[in-house]
Amino acid sequence: MFKKAYILIFDKSSLIDNFNYQQFHTTLTTAKGIESWWHYLNNTYILIVDSKISANNISDFVRQHMTNKHFIVVELNLNNHNGWLPKEAWDWIMKYKN
Repeated sequence: MFKKAYILIFDKSSLIDNFNYQQFHTTLTTAKGIESWWHYLNNTYILIVDSKISANNISDFVRQHMTNKHFIVVELNLNNHNGWLPKEAWDWIMKYKN
């Protein structure tokens, strides 16, 4: 079945922040429809999801678990990429590009 990729970026700019990011990480990465994930940058996830999952679905999920945090979800084309990351990050991206 066809898979889609989304990037989720959220704001962690507050110096005093009691949000449980570890719990959010576990909840997100084990959620139904998340088939694989990438988290090489501190406040960023790339999510590989079933084709039925939309940006709205992911956004609704994040809003339920990360209240009062700013974030963005965007569908991602892994075939067009560049940057400076560890080799393991590029290996993961190459695995999921179309």
